[in-house]
Formats: sequence, C-alpha cells, structure tokens
Amino acid sequence: MDLKIKYENGSMTVHLENFLNCHNISKVKKLVKIIRSSFTPECEGIIREYIEQEIEQFEPRQREISKYIIGYTEKVKFCQTQLDNCTANRVRYKRNSDGWKHYNNHVKQFRQELKEIKSLLRSRQSEYDRNIRDKDFYKKVLEIIT
Repeated sequence: MDLKIKYENGSMTVHLENFLNCHNISKVKKLVKIIRSSFTPECEGIIREYIEQEIEQFEPRQREISKYIIGYTEKVKFCQTQLDNCTANRVRYKRNSDGWKHYNNHVKQFRQELKEIKSLLRSRQSEYDRNIRDKDFYKKVLEIIT
C-alpha cells in the first residue's frame, strides 16, 4: 500500500509495508509529524486502517503457525526416537556387516530427516516470534497516531 503525501515543498510516496518493516519508531514519529503538517492529513487514517487490519490478522496467523510448531515438534521427537533405536540396533552388529550396513543406512536417513525438520521448526518459530514483535510494534505505532 502506498501513501501519497503532499506538502508545501513537494510530495512524497511512502511504501507503507516496507516502511513499517523497518520497525523504527523514530521514523514513524517523523512521518506522522510530516503528515500532520501536510495537505493530506487523511493519510494518518490510512496508516491506522492498515495497522488495524494487520493486528486483526495476528491471532489467526499465530494459531496457524502454532499448529505447524506443534506438528514439527512431534516429528522431531518421533525421528529422534527412531534414530536412537536404529543406533542401538546398529551397535549389535560388527562394523561393515550386512546388519550394520542396513541400520547405518537408516541412521543416515533419520539424521537427514531430523536435520530438515529442525530447520523447518526453527523457521516457523522465528516466524512466530517475528509476528509477536510486529504486533507490539504496530501497537506502539497506533499509540503514536492516536
């Protein structure tokens, strides 16, 4: 969403999503000050509407991310159990025997799968945390605007 602000010495276009992604309160204060002294003070209302929409989307987004986090956590536990079982079974055989090779292949597969799932879990967790930071930032911006 773009804001077109007209003021005494010219005009300015602000890409609102990119601007707010900086999470810089001092820049938001400066922008609000510019908007209030401009010929287009209605832009302040546009910012408020955009932020209120983002805050409304917060809860559904958090619930969805939480489901993924819970699912990936369960998968990590399952893969870790399987990896432990295969490692324990591999120990029963001599190195490079057929049984050892069989379980070693499973150990490699579960380690790779565990690595991928942990990566997905970390990305969802960081998304969850980023979403919380966004909500807090948006609340501060609303306080500045009102």
